[in-house]
Amino acid sequence: MACMHGGLVLSPGNAFETTYSPQCFSPSQGGYGCPHSPSSYQRSKPRKISSPVPASASSSSFSSAVSSPEAARQPRKKWLQPRQLFSVATPFNEITVLDIPQDSSLDFAGSRLLLLDESGNIHSMYREDCKYTNAYWDQFATLPPIIPEGPIAILGLGGGTSARLMLDLWPSCKLLGWEIDETLVEVAREYFGLSELETPTEQGGMLEVRLDDALEPSATVEGGFAGIIVDLFANGEVLPQLQEPEMWVELKKRLKEGGRIMINCGGICVEKSDSMSELDDGTWTWEDGGYAKEATLRAMVKAFPQTLFRKMGGESDNYMALTGPLPDLAAWAAALPSKLQEGLTDWRSFYP
Repeated sequence: MACMHGGLVLSPGNAFETTYSPQCFSPSQGGYGCPHSPSSYQRSKPRKISSPVPASASSSSFSSAVSSPEAARQPRKKWLQPRQLFSVATPFNEITVLDIPQDSSLDFAGSRLLLLDESGNIHSMYREDCKYTNAYWDQFATLPPIIPEGPIAILGLGGGTSARLMLDLWPSCKLLGWEIDETLVEVAREYFGLSELETPTEQGGMLEVRLDDALEPSATVEGGFAGIIVDLFANGEVLPQLQEPEMWVELKKRLKEGGRIMINCGGICVEKSDSMSELDDGTWTWEDGGYAKEATLRAMVKAFPQTLFRKMGGESDNYMALTGPLPDLAAWAAALPSKLQEGLTDWRSFYP
């Protein structure tokens, strides 16, 4: 996730005219999608427009397989059209906020989505009527029962999706979310209810936003974190720094005794825009994201010899990783709501 430090003008006139077409699909947590979110949107190169953004843009259906680049040339289907609420480019992101109509045929109907780069990957999801996303963000909310008391860091806050469910289930949690993009934080407050999470709960829990680089040594607290959530991507891939053992050695220093790290490692498919495209509306190349996922896991093991991983359920190709020994699964499940118990037995030790 990544910024511009300065004012934000939430004006439709700043938006980009963009088209979306099918790429990946994974409906359940579930969905997880490709490579690090419930779904991905294929997006043409943005064109600056001066008039208000029309309530149109064809979106993707969650599909378990990657469609061919020819999909971008297919006619728009009315039932796939989301509403673009806002779009702006910052030095770090191409921020786009989409609403999927409640009566849409898509599995994420009624959701608000955050896109941040040309890969078209969804970085955050928001629904007013439900904290669960049925996507990989929900998995992060399983962390509190298996870590000691203490603050939890979220490296790559985005729109605050994982923080929302965590505070709903664990209202006494002290969360610190790092986000380098100040404009993105303002967008999250405006469109994704982030400011609600910054207000203390009755039990004293809350989210504190830190505007800084999540991987800098300064991103720590005295006494260490009880848990660290890592969800850092750029152009559809885990950040290169997280594919190096030295970074995991550094992150390990930020944990208190008994603390754990949970990371979204992405998946097998990675989509990137083809800047050499001869088509006005852009085409896409499809790259194997398995290398980045494997490199991340191998780097983790250098610092954490006991590292667990699991492939998310359903049609997803997303992988999550967790440092430390395998928890007592019965006790872990008993501490979680039934919706989050599924898949706990999928955790396996990683052997490079």
